[in-house]
Amino acid sequence: MLSTRSTPSGWSYAPGVEPGWAALELLDATQPGLVVAIVSGGDVVSWRSCGSTSPDGDRLGLDSPLYVASLAKQFTAACVALLMLDGLLGLDDSIGQWLPEFDDGLGRVQIEHLLSHTSGLPSSNELDAKAGFEVDHPTTTAERLSVLDGSDLEHEPGTVHRYSNHGYVLLAEIVGRCTGQRLGAFVAERLFEPLGMTRTAFLDLGPREIVPGWSHGTRRVDVRFSCVGDGGLVSSVGDLALWDAWLSTSALATLMLRERPALPDGACAHNAWGISIRTHHGQRIESHGGAIDGYLAKHVRFAELGTSFIALANSDHYGVTEFDELVHHLADATLADHLDLRQPPWTATLAQTSPTRP
Repeated sequence: MLSTRSTPSGWSYAPGVEPGWAALELLDATQPGLVVAIVSGGDVVSWRSCGSTSPDGDRLGLDSPLYVASLAKQFTAACVALLMLDGLLGLDDSIGQWLPEFDDGLGRVQIEHLLSHTSGLPSSNELDAKAGFEVDHPTTTAERLSVLDGSDLEHEPGTVHRYSNHGYVLLAEIVGRCTGQRLGAFVAERLFEPLGMTRTAFLDLGPREIVPGWSHGTRRVDVRFSCVGDGGLVSSVGDLALWDAWLSTSALATLMLRERPALPDGACAHNAWGISIRTHHGQRIESHGGAIDGYLAKHVRFAELGTSFIALANSDHYGVTEFDELVHHLADATLADHLDLRQPPWTATLAQTSPTRP
């Protein structure tokens, strides 16, 4: 871990740099809040929770089981990587090969396109909104995919990078067809159980203990759907720290953390395999976030520095941008001696050429 010093409030940061956490100090400890941790080598070096599981509930902690929204995508991608290493899936396999019901229209999209958000699928947010799918409504993976029936591609596969939740729901279904298991059962057997991630599970295995979310900090949100792939995952800061340490040195790293593909227009498909690869003030980062009614999540790994930041919230009242900025400022304060502030932050490096893995 980098040279740090501890503060009375529990944060660690680079000597001589005071982190600006006044906003956190103003949070009401009796209200839904967040858990933030600095992680190195699978160990939580420093952490802090601000708020509780519910109004006047228990304090949030490292083991609090929270819905992590789109952080689930990297675990869906990891299942694809495992099956590729097993010789059972290929990047050029088509949707139609595994899901023949989609052969007309979407069938020629390849697994690689789904992983890299370059499939050309129609906007998932618009289709989901039209169908009325929400986190607190019972919805299965099959029901979620049904909204794609009759859909046509909006772009030639491999040409446009546009984030697609439905691409990862399709990947979850492909994993299921390939293995004969639910996604949750396969990933538990191959990853969660071996890594000791006892607080982590996909919801296609049935209901789990989950800290309730709070939309705008006031309306309770109980997760009721069992759709998986793009989300549908419960985890904790402590479990994500174990995953953070394992992935970068595993056999999956050569696939999941490799340089991102360049598109025909020269742009970089930075978000692939459930992980966005960019730079932050000159340092390579491997990151992803998540947001849905009542929950927010962020995981940022500074690859060359061996330091990561994990933040989970059971309220969305902070807003996605503000939540990202919280983690951004914590990283800047902690790693100040190793960042070049003349270089752009991660918010300005979305379309740059993917930085190579150290």
